[in-house]
Formats: sequence, C-alpha cells, structure tokens
Amino acid sequence: MLGRFRKRPAAVARRLALHYVARSSPVHRLDARTKLFAVLVLSCALLRSNSLALSTLTLALATTTAAARLPWSLLGRTCRGWLPFLAMIFLVQSFSLPDVPLQTARDEVLKSCDPLRIWRAVSAFFPRQEVFRALATVWRLGLMVLWAVMFTAVTPPRDVQHAVLWLLRPLPFCPARRIAVMVALTLRFFTQLLDDLERIRVAEQARLGDKPFRPVRRLRTTVSALFRKAIIQSETTALALAARDYREDVSVDIPPWPVHHGLILSLVAIGLAALHFF
Repeated sequence: MLGRFRKRPAAVARRLALHYVARSSPVHRLDARTKLFAVLVLSCALLRSNSLALSTLTLALATTTAAARLPWSLLGRTCRGWLPFLAMIFLVQSFSLPDVPLQTARDEVLKSCDPLRIWRAVSAFFPRQEVFRALATVWRLGLMVLWAVMFTAVTPPRDVQHAVLWLLRPLPFCPARRIAVMVALTLRFFTQLLDDLERIRVAEQARLGDKPFRPVRRLRTTVSALFRKAIIQSETTALALAARDYREDVSVDIPPWPVHHGLILSLVAIGLAALHFF
C-alpha cells in the first residue's frame, strides 16, 4: 500500500492550469499589458478562423511554449481536464438527424450483421460536413483555453493586476483599483482551489485505496472538503486585506506601455486578419 502512494504526494507540487510558472525567458520578461493585448487579439482571431489560421495559431502556441521554457505537460493536463467538455460539444454539434425515419434506421442497425452496413447507418447521424465543423469548433475552443493558460503561466498575478489597473484607469466612474485587485485575487483563489483539490484527491486515494470505487461517496466527500477550504480561504483573504489596511485611494505608479510593443501587436493583428482571406 505504501509503495502505491509513495510518489503521489509529488503530484501536489505540480504546476496546474492557472498557475504562474517562474522561468527566465523572453516571454516572461514581456510587459504584462503586451501579453494581455496579445491574448485578446488571438481570441478575437479565433472567433472566425479557417484551417490555415488555426494551424498558424497552433504552431505559434507551440513556439511560445518552447520559448517560455514551460513544461509540455502543462498543456497536456489542461487538454485532459477540458476533454469531457470538448467531447460533449463535438457530439452535440456533429449530431444530425438523417433523412430516413428513425425507426427505419434503428431496424437496419438491429437486423444487419454486416459491420459495414452498421457503420453506414450510424454515420448517417454524423454527416461528414458536420463532423469537420465540430472538429474546427473544438480546435478553436481548445486554442482559446490553451492561450489563456499560457498567459497565466508567464504573467505574475501582480503584473496582471497592474495591467488591468492601467487599462481601466482612464475610464470615468470605474473602480479600477477594486476591479484589478479582484482579478488578481480571483486568479489566486482558483489556483489555490486547484491545489486543494489535488491534495484532497491524493488524501482520499491514500485512505480509500483498498476499498471499492464509489463515485458518489467520493464526490460527496470531495465537494464538502473543497467547499470548507474555499470558505476558510475567503475568510483568510478578507482578514489579510483588513490587517494590511487595504485602501483604494493609494496611488500606484505604473510605467508607460512601450510603444514598440503596440507596433508589433498591430503587425500581428494585420497578419491574423490577412489569414482569413486565404
């Protein structure tokens, strides 16, 4: 039993999605506002994109991951966590009722012993055009998620707070400081919840490893323990803000955004727009 869980506590220290991964790379040294605008531009480009744009953005994601010296398992764990949701979207979008009645299609599947005829009858519910369209949708959503994970992995929460504050400060009647702090605390809150969920999972497997798998019981214990930790973390954060005498009227000095970063982003946006015409 001990040998089975000897290496599992190491999983607690793994960097999961929405965590900042400290590295010394050119991507990490970029201004947080540049990375935020880049993610916004890429997300807008993914809303209406063809196969060439999707392939280009996938290659750009792989290049950025290598340049940032991030572990490839970070993207793999993110895809594995979103796989049920993406699979459900694929099935719903690719499913289509055939032209023949449902009773006729069902009888053909039940009475036929030929695997080829069964495959044709089943594939009638999933037309090729709809399947390709669903694959493009899943590909597009997956890239959006992975680029967001990339942004959180190469940008410290404090820099994200300053970027949001700089972006909202010119807006009148907008509590920019409050919104920026809430964004940083939300990122911190979710990352802590992911760590707590991993600790709860490892603890449950260590204590119930020799018992039969009971999903309802484990779900009940996991949700209750995670909810308790979330309440404790929220109370701790509120007390920490009160102890530090948090005030919104304190000025924060943020350096100006480099002009050449804006020019580079403009060229990237023009290039992504040009991909839609090919």
